[in-house]
Amino acid sequence: MPTTKWSLIAKLRDSDGQNAREALDELCRSYHYPIYCQMRRRGLAHHDAQDALHEFFLKLLRLDTFGLADSEKGRLRTFLMVALRRFLATWHHSEKRRESHEVSIEALQAIFGAEQRFQLDESAHHDSPDLLYDRQWVQEIMNHVLTRIRANYAAKGRERVFDGLRPVLVSGGSFGNHDIEGLSRALNMRPGALRTALHRLLEDYREELRKEILKTVENREMANQEFSELMDVFRKH
Repeated sequence: MPTTKWSLIAKLRDSDGQNAREALDELCRSYHYPIYCQMRRRGLAHHDAQDALHEFFLKLLRLDTFGLADSEKGRLRTFLMVALRRFLATWHHSEKRRESHEVSIEALQAIFGAEQRFQLDESAHHDSPDLLYDRQWVQEIMNHVLTRIRANYAAKGRERVFDGLRPVLVSGGSFGNHDIEGLSRALNMRPGALRTALHRLLEDYREELRKEILKTVENREMANQEFSELMDVFRKH
């Protein structure tokens, strides 16, 4: 297991304001969508949810909420859910939105694009708010991992191999109903070499997934438990 422990929270606790703002940006970019879905399914209209999401992240930082978080007793996923429920219980929409530069333009743009994604996500309108939150949390983690792995493969000039095997990976990691002969020809690889490449990709995926999960928990035991629970959520989808 990698040694990083609750790294996002550690950066948010940093006394260096720049490090804390960078961590807030990373948190916003990485996990804004599950929180946005939770807000929308709990009755907030699109523009209210946008404003509330922005204010939620800023409030977490301003009130030093993360300084109070005990990583040994929880997970980032659960901590954010509890904080969000408390926030929504007292939040009221203000017609005059406060401007702030504490969150980057890039992170804000990610929030602004959430509604279109929400409308296109059919299950987002049927799942319970809590199941939707967990399901989207899993999806965000997987998307980050796949993006990182593709970048690693591209750096080695093997992005075609990743792109060819990605559908196999996301469908369970087995060739199953996939046309291995056709894929072998498309990638100019023998079937045996293709199986080896898939095995290596699966190992890379598991390792990167553990790293991503360990950013949000404290130790290996908790990471393994979080991994199992998130996979259960994924299988329910």
